[in-house]
Amino acid sequence: MPPTPITASNLQGQDFEYKFAVLQGYWRWKTRMDVSQATPQYSVRDVVSPFGLLRDNVPIPGPVVVAMAASITELQQQFAPLILNSPTTLTFTVDQGRGFSPPQTVTVTNNGVYGSLLSPVLTTSASYVVATPADLGGLPFNVPAQTAITVDSTNLLATSSPYAATVVVQDPTALNSPQTISLAIVVRPLANIAVSPAILTYYVTKPLTGPFPPIPSQYFVLSNTGPTASLLQYEIQKTCNFPWVASYNPVSGSIAGGSFQNVTVAVQPDFCMSTGTYTETLRISGYSDNYVATVQIQLIIS
Repeated sequence: MPPTPITASNLQGQDFEYKFAVLQGYWRWKTRMDVSQATPQYSVRDVVSPFGLLRDNVPIPGPVVVAMAASITELQQQFAPLILNSPTTLTFTVDQGRGFSPPQTVTVTNNGVYGSLLSPVLTTSASYVVATPADLGGLPFNVPAQTAITVDSTNLLATSSPYAATVVVQDPTALNSPQTISLAIVVRPLANIAVSPAILTYYVTKPLTGPFPPIPSQYFVLSNTGPTASLLQYEIQKTCNFPWVASYNPVSGSIAGGSFQNVTVAVQPDFCMSTGTYTETLRISGYSDNYVATVQIQLIIS
């Protein structure tokens, strides 16, 4: 197995040497920056007094203690992360009362310096906006992480549209924290499914021998009679799945409010079918204020 390449993502820690002058000479120490955990950890070690390595419980002069603390502050500032969000704005178009939208992805990257570690936490300005995950853990320099943003339209109203919300990305150690992602949320009113006619009837005479002759196709009009801003996303299915209903087209699609779509239906009875009346039902479904409409298909063989 080849060795793991040396990159910022596998940096675990680094020591930095400091010294502070007093009358007796120099105090020296190493300040360690440990980035192996979710947040950077700093510690002072290997302290050497003017008289040698500090092994016993020897008091450290106050100014030296202050200098040691200042070394930690300096490292925190020198190796601070930066938050980079992409994108910084999101637009959602949702249906009133429908529930959670498809997610949109936001990438958060540590845009700081080599050796920095970013631990971003995401908070939303409204309960109907959700970020998953909301805690992106420790991101070394130039390392991205992704979160999915969704909008719950269960309690959102088209009459109050558009809504504005934010996702705030923050890490107190980042120089540019917090950063904000702006959301624009457009709520569509409910569509309404209408069909005309509600029954299609096909007539055919059974031949003495051989297959049935071709039967001309018919169509019904599928309309969205909801407000202009609504959108009907529909699907059509046979309820009994009888094979003599040969096809219907289109089987799915989208219709804006006030618009319509012709749906063509073709039937072709099997040669073994006897005289009589046969019935199938096409079920048109879609998120709307009435959810379902039906068209009955009748085949009369004489």
